[in-house]
Amino acid sequence: VRYLAEAGLIPAPTTAVVLAGGRGSRLGGREKGEILIGGERLIDIVVSGALAAGCRQVVIAGDLGSGSAKTIREEPPFSGPAAGLAAVLPEVNTDWFMLLACDLPHAKLLCHLLAESLHRLDPGYDGLLTLHEGRVQWLAGIYRTASVTSALERIDNPEGASMRTLFGGLKLREVQDPDGLSRDIDTPEELEAITKESETK
Repeated sequence: VRYLAEAGLIPAPTTAVVLAGGRGSRLGGREKGEILIGGERLIDIVVSGALAAGCRQVVIAGDLGSGSAKTIREEPPFSGPAAGLAAVLPEVNTDWFMLLACDLPHAKLLCHLLAESLHRLDPGYDGLLTLHEGRVQWLAGIYRTASVTSALERIDNPEGASMRTLFGGLKLREVQDPDGLSRDIDTPEELEAITKESETK
């Protein structure tokens, strides 16, 4: 996919935005991006997955660092995903950006799915996002930068705003994710299941 993107055959975004500014309250306040899966931090799995899919730049919203990725903290801290996105969007100088949560253990395969799906996106759409078991995964998609900039202007103050509120007015194509590549980790039970899965590979 990376070779195809460099050759211009896949209109893959050259920027990935990773949201890592949550409190991890359902995990006892743990920083989700720091959790180790198979000996690798989740934030590093996500960043490397985005780069492998053709993204040449990664910007992280939050406090975590990873490799060459740039990190920006929204103000005030912990003001929600829309506020995190608003804080880093000025760093995005590409027409499209890949938006990812920091706790996606299958990020490598997911990012390839997203990049390939963008190649088949009809003109007129504002982006695409994954759909797993009937649930929309806002933080596993690719969005048109200009459309999201306009959406942020419409809601005026992104602090505390949900991604549904921000993206609800956009024309987005749903990409089916039957294998659960877009599943994140929100609860101790989900973390245990992913850990066991990684140990059996």
